[in-house]
Order: sequence, then C-alpha cells, then structure tokens
Amino acid sequence: MFGFFIKKYLESKGFVLLTKDQVEDNKKKSSYNYYIESQRYLEATEFRYVLWLDRIYQKIKNVPGHVVELGVAYGRNSILFGHQIKMNGDELVRKYYGFDTFSGYTQESLKLEPNLSDATWKDKSKGWVEDKIKRVGLDELCFLTEGDVVKTVPDFLEKKPNFRAALLYVDCNSYIPSIEGMRAMKNFMSPGGVICIDEKRQGGETKALIEFCKENNLRFMKDDSPFAIPSYTQFEY
Repeated sequence: MFGFFIKKYLESKGFVLLTKDQVEDNKKKSSYNYYIESQRYLEATEFRYVLWLDRIYQKIKNVPGHVVELGVAYGRNSILFGHQIKMNGDELVRKYYGFDTFSGYTQESLKLEPNLSDATWKDKSKGWVEDKIKRVGLDELCFLTEGDVVKTVPDFLEKKPNFRAALLYVDCNSYIPSIEGMRAMKNFMSPGGVICIDEKRQGGETKALIEFCKENNLRFMKDDSPFAIPSYTQFEY
C-alpha cells in the first residue's frame, strides 16, 4: 500500500516509472545505439577514409621521419596515425606531431577567405583531444602544439634543428596556415617525404600546395585509386 502512494506521488511530480522489463529493454536499446555510434568506421565514408590514410602511410613506410599534421580538430587523424605508427612497428623511430589553434580560424584567415566560419572548430580544447588520445593508449606517440601554425611550427622547428618529417598532412582548410606551414617544413622534410592535403573540395589547401609545388619545382599529383589522396607532392629520394 505504501508503495502505491509513493508511485502516485512520483507520477504527480512528472516522473515516469518503468517496469523491470522496460528498464532492460531500454538498456539493450542504449547499448545498441552506443555500439552503432562507436562503430562509425563501418560506414562506407568512414571506412574509405581509413583506407585513404593507410594508402598515405604506405607511401612513407620506408621514409625515415615523423608524421606532422596541420589542423588537428577533434583528433581523429591523431589517433589513426598513432595506430598506424604502432601497428607498423615504427613507435621507436616515429611520432605524430599535431598543430592547431584549438580555437577556430585566425582573423587573418577569416578576412582572406569569406567561406570560412568564425563559429567552427571552437568546441573542443587541446586538453580534450589529449585526453581522447590518452584513453586509447597513444599519449606517448602523439603530441599536440596549440597556437597559430604560422608561429608555432617555426618555433617548434627552431628548437629541434635535427627534426625530420616523412609526412606533412595538411588539414587546416585555409590558405595561410597551409602555405606557411609547408614553407616552414620544407627544409625539414626527409628525402622521399610526402606533403598531402585533406581537401575534397578545392580551396585554400589546394591553392597552397599548387603554389608550393611551383616554388620548389615539385609535381602536383593525384593517384588513380578510389582511395587516393586528393592531391600531394613528394620530395626526391
């Protein structure tokens, strides 16, 4: 009888009371939804992207040096490249270094490229991405630097004069950090090193890579594969 009054009281306050079977059913649905969300790589577009990055990694398999990314965002590539380094047995000789403002586009880029939004890429901090990396056990392979790429990359390289990169992966969506990052990294690329862009629609990254190739007499290329990088260049061995 006492339970009946408690039930009525809770219902009067807006609570929805479920039977044991309903609770178990919700648990199953919740677990299923979580599974679907956590297995997004099974979707065609995500799976294609994983194969895309693997194809890139194979180009530098025998090239000494680290992986550098301009534009970290939510850390998806940080984790994918970190796993590739580890699964290929390169963890003793290769690390991932990611550079990002972690606060969206710079004012300079926003003025130059009106298509960019001041509201994007501001909802996740460097600490949030680092925690994500740590939870998958890659915190000793993947390292992040916060700030404007135009300043942080040269500062980083000045402190590491012997640094060499096998891959420069450009995913910052805008021209200025792309071209300045490429120019800063030029003398720190290993022979055979690759610079590629993650830009399906031609924009600032494409413009920067074309300009960089012209400046340095390099080929602007694309592979003939459904999982090909949009465009890239490779230094001579």
